[in-house]
Amino acid sequence: MVIRRARPADERDVRAAVRTIWGGQDRVPALFDRWVTHRTGPFFVAEVDGRVVAMGKLTVVGEREAWLEGGRVAPRWRRKGLATALIAHRLAYAAKRGFTVARFSTASDNVPIHRAARRFGFRRARAYVRYEARAVRGEPPGRARPNDARAILRLAGPYVRIPAGWEWRALTVSDVRLAIARGHAFVAGERAVRAAAIVGRADEDSLPVIALGGSGRELRELLAGLRGEAARRGSNRVSLYAADPAARRAAAAAGYRRPWSGAAYLYEKSLRPRAGSGPSPGRR
Repeated sequence: MVIRRARPADERDVRAAVRTIWGGQDRVPALFDRWVTHRTGPFFVAEVDGRVVAMGKLTVVGEREAWLEGGRVAPRWRRKGLATALIAHRLAYAAKRGFTVARFSTASDNVPIHRAARRFGFRRARAYVRYEARAVRGEPPGRARPNDARAILRLAGPYVRIPAGWEWRALTVSDVRLAIARGHAFVAGERAVRAAAIVGRADEDSLPVIALGGSGRELRELLAGLRGEAARRGSNRVSLYAADPAARRAAAAAGYRRPWSGAAYLYEKSLRPRAGSGPSPGRR
């Protein structure tokens, strides 16, 4: 087995390897042209006897933050250590280049990946449950002001979702300030900020909530108001991922429903060497 960076000529083998995954609807073929440029981070393939039979992407999502995605093994090559080797290779690559954390997400029913996560020292940082609600005409929530930035960061952090999928990175005060400037940050609370939300770019289908925090009446009112904001922006619904019980209760009380019964598990591993542990992989 050889692990190397993908090349344009690998497209045929990559497509063949994932042809039957997800009922033939795997997203990797659609992303191949973008990933093979390596501009967002390296796309690795595992080659056996000159043929690509497995792959894995490392995406740079924030300052020193690595995201592992696109891990695939052709069905007839599974249980031969290829997935494990690709995870180890990407973690060593990230540690050698100064990344301080690696993350990935998977479905709550993907038990083999949960076991692999524990084997590599990942911890389950969050269990995100998806909620959706129809847009309705109504009063939108209050827009955040510049001096709300620190309160929003405290309530809605520590992660922000990248709207296109199950990808999260650290929420920073710069993110919050930019969201406020763009009119994408909303708050609730009479004398102080008690609930906060940041939304992504709306389209006709959905207004995505990418960071959320708070509890009680204020959070419930904020989520109800976002349904009005979605209608104002011409979206059909609001979508969000809630990690803590308070957010889930507030979402249900504000008329949101779960479109599926599972959850997205976010796994995280620190790549900082522990004191006395010696050099990290690749630093020898």
